[in-house]
Amino acid sequence: MNMTNDSKTTDGVNDETPRVCSWCDKTLREDETEQCATCDGSMCDECAYTCGECGARLCENCKGECAECGYAYCPSHLVECSECPRKLCGECAAHCTNCDCVLCENCAQLCDECEEYVCADCRYACENCDETLCGDCVRWSDQNDCAYCEDCMPDYKYPEYSMERRSLMNSHEHMFTVGLEIEINGGHDHARIKRNPLIAGYCTDGSLYHREGLEYQTDILFSTDIDALAALVESIHCDGSEPERAGGHMHVRRTSRQTPSRWYWALKGLSDRQARQLNMRHTTGCRWCELRHDYYDGKDTAVNGAHCDTIELRTFGRWDETTAHRLTPAIEWAHHMWRYFESHDLYQLKTAGIMRESARSAYATPRTTPAMRLAVRKED
Repeated sequence: MNMTNDSKTTDGVNDETPRVCSWCDKTLREDETEQCATCDGSMCDECAYTCGECGARLCENCKGECAECGYAYCPSHLVECSECPRKLCGECAAHCTNCDCVLCENCAQLCDECEEYVCADCRYACENCDETLCGDCVRWSDQNDCAYCEDCMPDYKYPEYSMERRSLMNSHEHMFTVGLEIEINGGHDHARIKRNPLIAGYCTDGSLYHREGLEYQTDILFSTDIDALAALVESIHCDGSEPERAGGHMHVRRTSRQTPSRWYWALKGLSDRQARQLNMRHTTGCRWCELRHDYYDGKDTAVNGAHCDTIELRTFGRWDETTAHRLTPAIEWAHHMWRYFESHDLYQLKTAGIMRESARSAYATPRTTPAMRLAVRKED
């Protein structure tokens, strides 16, 4: 019986289906043996991709692609940006200088100080100039716990009040003492003012917009220091476009008879003209020193009673060479009102009486009044 082999054609030719490229259907020659390294699929040379890292041949489905350079890579040779889903090759991936996480060009930022890449979790912004900073370049201020670049790092010295002055003040229960906060919104002779023996400390202040602006705090001052203080203020020259943004707050000694409400009525009693003559701003609608009854706590009130040792009068404008002629009259007025309050128990004074005394004192202070000179002699 004749047997027929079904695997062969009658003419003896092999009937195997020719290999074709899985992507373009091109028939592959026997010498074209491209196979995807991942899925073993057949590819022609034109449809195959070469990994830029290891040289493996990859098909369209199995290749990865760097989101920045566009070259093909094995998926295992690509890394994902830590802040977005983009895949990157080793050449294109940036790394945070602090935590070494991977960053693409869209997510990476350069530290403005060292010009190294920094990620969102590790970068800071300077409080003053908003420069981008890495963890190695950021500077932290003990004064306000804010981040700064090296140029903007606050220049400050905590007030160091003289123990001798403090002891002298404490030994005289009814001695008038005063202190100034002298804000300067512009360039000035920092070194000379810092060296002045009346200055106890200095710092930057958020209300001062000028890069070189500083606030200086005086030591505890007595009546005998007023001439030296006036000379210091007269020597201050400010180079800035908006020096009037600065203020010159005055702190007077606090006792049981020195209350914020009494000082409120003292300021209330001054006319607009008298307030200007004493370098005060509460009659002008200045938002930094609003004069409101029973509003005695904060940075935008004319009378601030938040300090335990002093009553702060925030009404004063800047103290420098342009206003120095008003400093002595302002302190004399404050001295007179302080002694007026000190000589009357609480609830002895009526508001109308305080206002009249304040206006009368302001009118009479081109220089010290006889009562003030007598008070100084008693203090000494």
